[in-house]
Formats: sequence, structure tokens, C-alpha cells
Amino acid sequence: MAKKQKDMIIIPWDYTESCELALLHGIQIAKEVNNHIMLARFLESPGFFTGKSVKERIITEEKEKLRVVGQRIMEQHQINPFVTVELGFSRNHFFKLIRDANANLVISGKTYKVTDKIQFKPKDIVNRLRGLDIPFIVCQEKPAHSYYKEIVVPLDSDRNYKETLHWVVYLSKYYNCNINIIKPYIEEEYLKKDMANNIYFTKKTLDKKNIIYGIKTAKKNKKFQDEVIRFAENIDSDLIVMMVKKYQKFIDENPNYEDKIPIMVVNRNGAIIKYGGFR
Repeated sequence: MAKKQKDMIIIPWDYTESCELALLHGIQIAKEVNNHIMLARFLESPGFFTGKSVKERIITEEKEKLRVVGQRIMEQHQINPFVTVELGFSRNHFFKLIRDANANLVISGKTYKVTDKIQFKPKDIVNRLRGLDIPFIVCQEKPAHSYYKEIVVPLDSDRNYKETLHWVVYLSKYYNCNINIIKPYIEEEYLKKDMANNIYFTKKTLDKKNIIYGIKTAKKNKKFQDEVIRFAENIDSDLIVMMVKKYQKFIDENPNYEDKIPIMVVNRNGAIIKYGGFR
């Protein structure tokens, strides 16, 4: 029996401006690729001795709030979102929801508010999504354009870069976008060989798939992460793609990062590598 197609975009919902911005990105993508939207409200897990009836009441009341939001979204954007409520915000809750909903993407604002005292930042959310086989977008502003057309991909000498490239092929085919690659200026001889291998593999792969791309070298003596952002801004990019480890390093070194360009965080995905897409 064939697996059901993954066509659900999940928006973690906390009734703030942050999730409203994520919604705009989700709606834009959903309409372009014929996907569905799901608003997912993650609540603080009730106490161990909380009865079943109390849990059901909490879920029912919260779902009603989400339905009201859904009606407003339908009126404003002509898209009717699914809604769901999870009692808890652990990795297990996230993974189960994504599996049950057949999701292919999660889009979040820069924070997620569980309660007045509990608020997660992007790195906290990404830590819960490590190992996830679908992309995760962190956005801080409204979409800059009517659709994701220009995507920036940092290329380095890391031997695991090929995993990023598999995602690039998938994203280019799925979203029909242009790929803009930027690589650091390298002087160290021991890194040049790995970089040359990655460049060769990139060109060979993208040429074979007839994907439109360009490769730019960052300026000498400049911090590569700064050059990535500057390059993305200069070409008015819609998205920057990073593997999860690179993103975590980026956030560690830029804890106050605020930019209009969303970042798509991806994990290794065996299905993407084997088939070039979800099956």
C-alpha cells in the first residue's frame, strides 16, 4: 500500500504576532504547491494526577479558540486550516504530530510562547526537531515576495555538505526556485581539496538535474557567516538553507540575529538522498 503524500505545513500557534508572520509564509507556500495548513497549539503538560476528563476539557476549549482563529484565516486568506492541540512540547509530541499529520514542513516565528513563564526561542525548538526528516523554517518578518524564488545555500569544505545538496535538489524541484551558492575564500591548503570536491560534486549534481544555480566566493578576510547574510540581502533572497548543526553554530555566534530573510533548517533525510523527494 502506498504511503500517503506529505502535504501538511505545521504552524506552532501561540496567538502572537510571531506565529501570524509564520502563517503568512505557510499560506504562501501552501497555495503555490497545493498543501494544507495546520495550526498546532502546544500546551504545558498537565500534572501526572490530572484526570482524563480534565485533559479532554482543556483540549476542547483550546480547539475552540483555534477554530475561531481558523475562521478568521479563512475569511482573510481563503484557506481553511486544520487545528490540533498537544498537551506537552517535547520531542515526542512534535514527532508524533508530524508523523500523524503527514507533515512536510514546520514554520515558526522567532519565539513560541507555551505560557507566560515558558517561551522557546528558535534554537530551543530546533533542538526538539533534531533528527526530523522534514525542513523547519524560522521567520521573523512577512514574506518579502509573492513566492520563494531565490534561495541561498552556504557551501563549505565540510565533507557532510553533500547532505545539504540533496536537500537543495529536492527544494529546487518542489518549490521551483533558483539556487544561489556562496563559498568562503579559502587559503589553507588542507581545506582546498575538500572544497574542490564539494564544488565538483555540486556542479555535477545540479547540472545533471537541470537546476538553475550560481556560485559566488565570499570576500577575503571577512567572517563567512556575515558574508552569507550580506549576499542574501544583496540578491533579495527569500530563504537561506542550513543543516541543523550549522544553524545551531550560527545562532550560538549570532544570538541576537534579526533579519527579514527566513532560515530553513534541515536534517539528514534518507528518503531525500535515495529518491530525491518524499515517497
